[in-house]
Amino acid sequence: MTMNVYSLADRIIQRTDELKSQRMNFERLWQEVSELVLPRKADFTAVQAQGAKRGRKLFETTAVNAAELLAAGLHGLMTNPAGKWFSLTVTESAKTPEIDKWLIEAEQIIVDEIIRPSAGFSTNIHEVYLDLAVLGTAGLYVGWDEKNNSLLFQSRFLGELFLEENAAGRVDRIYRVFKMPLEKIIQTWGKSAVSENMIAAFEAGTQAQREFEIIHAVFPNDLFENGGAFQKPVSSVYILKDEKTILFSGGFEEMPLFVTRWSKACTEVYGRSPAISVLPDIKMLQEMMKETIIAAQLANRPPLLVRDDDQFSPAATVPGGIIRYTGETPKTFVSGANSSIGLEIMNEIRQRIRAAFYNDRLMNTENVQMSATEVLQRAEEKMRLMGPVFGRLQTELLSPMMTRIFGLLVRHGKLTLPVGVDYRDVRVEYVSPMSLAQKHLQAQAVMRTLELAGGLLQIQPEAAAVFNAPEAIRKIGEMYGVGASLFHREMTEGENA
Repeated sequence: MTMNVYSLADRIIQRTDELKSQRMNFERLWQEVSELVLPRKADFTAVQAQGAKRGRKLFETTAVNAAELLAAGLHGLMTNPAGKWFSLTVTESAKTPEIDKWLIEAEQIIVDEIIRPSAGFSTNIHEVYLDLAVLGTAGLYVGWDEKNNSLLFQSRFLGELFLEENAAGRVDRIYRVFKMPLEKIIQTWGKSAVSENMIAAFEAGTQAQREFEIIHAVFPNDLFENGGAFQKPVSSVYILKDEKTILFSGGFEEMPLFVTRWSKACTEVYGRSPAISVLPDIKMLQEMMKETIIAAQLANRPPLLVRDDDQFSPAATVPGGIIRYTGETPKTFVSGANSSIGLEIMNEIRQRIRAAFYNDRLMNTENVQMSATEVLQRAEEKMRLMGPVFGRLQTELLSPMMTRIFGLLVRHGKLTLPVGVDYRDVRVEYVSPMSLAQKHLQAQAVMRTLELAGGLLQIQPEAAAVFNAPEAIRKIGEMYGVGASLFHREMTEGENA
């Protein structure tokens, strides 16, 4: 039995080292793009000390601001806690008035738990969107805070995550490598999990703050489907790398750590971001701004031209300063450079960078007069252009996250399932502005059909029988995010009347 445990630790350590060596090119790319767009996370190939200056390569911040705006826009369009961005439903065969009432109550419970301050959802989901915009790959952990009896959201630094895909192209094996002080290791897993030498060092107090590398491997449990003794679908193993020992092994009912990508090549595991796509423009803009600053300094304080044999005191180039000389009058050097051309080129590059970060689609920068209908239509068009990104985020992030949240709330007594309903039968539908924008085309098609049919109905009114008006109204309402309970109540009142 001991051999099996240690062989598992050896296999995980070996696989982690292999994955690290395979992604060295990505780490160099992430380091470069982070230094120019997200300096506070530029710790991939060169770990910097806490409090170190991280913006040394920045001469202007267009890309930094554009990435922040994209992250905030995604949060507002997809998971804004101030508005409704999801709803619960069940299959048509399972729908009853009692189930419909429970779905409404369950939605509110989930929303309340997500927005609890102790859960940290808004802060961490913003970090996920920011990582996506800059690095192209982001990780989010969803667990349970026993102390506060609440959900717990934590964004994970990409430098710690090593990924494996299954045959379907989904990330199902994640190895997180991080460091923890010896004191916290013993507090978390107890003295029985570490070696005698580590216990002695801890009790002596000499190495309590020494950090040790830990690998947390999360992967599907093959024994679960085969009826093994370990009845958890997802295995979780913590390994002390230096000692090659297992600190803890357990499991989860759902995958607790989700990794999503902005876009990716079919031959790669890690994603690519808008910042990576426009990295040449970002680098060019930094260099041009650097040269522009130098040119401005030369224009404001140009070099002085003097003859080689003239006597010349140090130049007092300050207002009211006195320059003493003997011989010819010193002259300023004029390079003749035209800085306005560089400014025009830089403004064009800035526009390309903002467009790459979807800033032109997230906010209207045109000074034009538009009606309310035109504003809504243009906003929907912009959001539909981000449809492919939303589809990937929904598949890799939102759907598994909501499954995990629902399971945690049920198991910790926050949600009580009605009789005859399994939590796996409950489905999540997304009604965020981004999601609704994808459905508005269908709603507009229904409305356009009814509008065109109006002329024919004037000729032959009995033809209106082909339309199921209540169902059409209900479907249009659902496509625009109106709750089904409203339609049920008004239909009932109409029937009673």
